[in-house]
Amino acid sequence: MKKLILLLQFPIIVFSQQKIKIVDSETSKPIPNARIISNQNVYYSNDDGYILLPENSDKQEISAIGYLSETVKNYKPIISLKPKYQNIDELKIVSIDIKKLLKDVSDNYSKIYYDQPQLYDITIKQRAFENNQMKLLMIADGKFWSKDGTYYPKEAINNRFDNFVQLQIDDLRYLKSETYENKIKIKKQNTTQDNIGDLFLSFELLRTLRFAELKRSKTSGKLLDDNGTEQDISFLIKLDSTHIYKGRILYNKIDKAITHFDLHFNQSSTKPLPLKDEDGVEYLVQLGDGILSFDYYKNGDKYVPSKIGFVVENLKTFVGDKIYEKRSAREIIFKNFAKSDSKGVQNPVKINQDYWQYLKMSYDKGDILLSKEEEEFINEKSNEIQN
Repeated sequence: MKKLILLLQFPIIVFSQQKIKIVDSETSKPIPNARIISNQNVYYSNDDGYILLPENSDKQEISAIGYLSETVKNYKPIISLKPKYQNIDELKIVSIDIKKLLKDVSDNYSKIYYDQPQLYDITIKQRAFENNQMKLLMIADGKFWSKDGTYYPKEAINNRFDNFVQLQIDDLRYLKSETYENKIKIKKQNTTQDNIGDLFLSFELLRTLRFAELKRSKTSGKLLDDNGTEQDISFLIKLDSTHIYKGRILYNKIDKAITHFDLHFNQSSTKPLPLKDEDGVEYLVQLGDGILSFDYYKNGDKYVPSKIGFVVENLKTFVGDKIYEKRSAREIIFKNFAKSDSKGVQNPVKINQDYWQYLKMSYDKGDILLSKEEEEFINEKSNEIQN
């Protein structure tokens, strides 16, 4: 087994930055994944509600799902956001035709979202947990190139991802990996196409629409809030008692654009599957639940991504009398947007692989602000890192 030995404790280098905390105005609890757009740059709060901004940041547009947006002109160390509603159960619910909405946006996708070659500075993060213990943390800064912001299934089937999407890593800010307790050698499944498809809103909208249009599906949409310009919509797609999809959409009525889309899929109630590993060891797998999420904002006359997230949880492996529960997460923050004349990035990594295994760590930590949990994991003593 190949082993890597890395120095994991580094000084965090921060230049001319200010720390801001985003909190709930009612409870004072931190709000994770709150977005700030300032000087055409995008920032997100970490799990503890904190964001690092350059000192020269002027007008700040702050938003978070379930909260009223705010605009702040001057620096404030704590920014409070007001909840849109106190209790969703008490709202007067209006029905929405979710299939029509998804189809309209999908049919007009190129008119709504930027559809030319595009390049972004990004921060990408991968995390993995076993029995609620963090086992992997990878954070890197780099570039993300897309041919036109859409997914190409034929290219994906033939493993020609580079023709429509490329990823470059410029700085590997943090990397730590601990050995998993579960020793089962699970046979790898080919999930590459879905992993790449999950980077594109166009892919998820069409897939969700296909679920909703199945004859056996029961689909409903409900309007939670309408401020005249933007609608906050929840939806439910039920295929059977064990395949249930719930979601949330923010819909700009003027531009007819989905600016936020998340989809929660439930598989943890399905029957465990009996399998054998590479050595013939028998075990059971309980499929997990997941959340896919996309944030978009208007840049010029079209919309571009600001964040993509994918979380899988409650994935359980039963080996004898032991249970191993796994959770993993990937997120990409698109820090800024630029039109691109090129056909990709200069030094692409293999986007469908664990590319960080072959990268060197950077001593410069950039503007990465670790959460308390991530900091504790990074600072734990570890002599050997297993690949």
